[in-house]
Amino acid sequence: MQEEAARRTVDELVTLYELEPEVRDIFVEGRSDRNFLRVHLAPESESTLCNVYAVSDRVHIPDGELISAGLLTGERGRIVWLAQQLSVKLPGHSSVALVADKDFASLNADTKEEVNGLLYTDYSSIEAYALNDSTLNKLLRVTFGAPDYITASVLTSAIKPALISLFLIRLCLRESGTGATLPGKVLNKWDLDDQSQSKILEAFRLALHGVPASERNGQTSDALYSNYLEYQSKLESEFRNYINGHDVSLLLVRFLKTECAGVFNSDARRPLQKPEVLETVLMSCVEASDLAGERMFQVLRRWVREGTWDS
Repeated sequence: MQEEAARRTVDELVTLYELEPEVRDIFVEGRSDRNFLRVHLAPESESTLCNVYAVSDRVHIPDGELISAGLLTGERGRIVWLAQQLSVKLPGHSSVALVADKDFASLNADTKEEVNGLLYTDYSSIEAYALNDSTLNKLLRVTFGAPDYITASVLTSAIKPALISLFLIRLCLRESGTGATLPGKVLNKWDLDDQSQSKILEAFRLALHGVPASERNGQTSDALYSNYLEYQSKLESEFRNYINGHDVSLLLVRFLKTECAGVFNSDARRPLQKPEVLETVLMSCVEASDLAGERMFQVLRRWVREGTWDS
């Protein structure tokens, strides 16, 4: 309730930054992103007046403003909209850093507009920063006590094809304009070893089945699959650009249950079968050294220390 009460309008924020130029704020999409950045920017931010906020906790931005600006509703749209507003109302400012997930921008399906203070994650989502050998080995060895033959590279190789397939399915459904979404029953039973045409077509068929025929805009599972293949042809080597962040923990659970289900037998580990719980633990395994070479964190750390975007 305190965070809700503290929400400001854009004009109120502008006034704050004009009157108190030493204040610097970071806005992110959600509270888990906020917590992650607070921890990993603490060495720089503790000696400055720098705070990290989930955008909707701090700023009042109605959906109507996003629609009027031609942006998708949601927290990413709020970040982009706020960056645009501040660039007009406070030109050349160094008061605010705004962090948005890159999402589908690597396939040119989401904006990656260059706006003062607006940063995009190096990969499709914040969760992708956990997909490195150091973090995954820590999760496997410390959190789960997994058998030695289950390594980070084995895990990554097993879940990568499914992560990419689900990412492309979500993109095709969003771009269809039907409002269709991937049904939970499909997602929860997704087979790591089957990314076949028939599997993808069935996912599209079930997604469209949840939308009234009059609202499908003539879309069919075959048409969506054609779009899927077109996007698939544009993929490049860095698979972390093509994942939905919340799919990571879901597929991690699926992999572990298939390869070494006994890791969930203890009372302490049984709750980790819930993807939302495992996601929190996974992100807690990321070390500062894992992020040291990532451009977004380099830029943020320099800005927190020096208040400048210059290299």
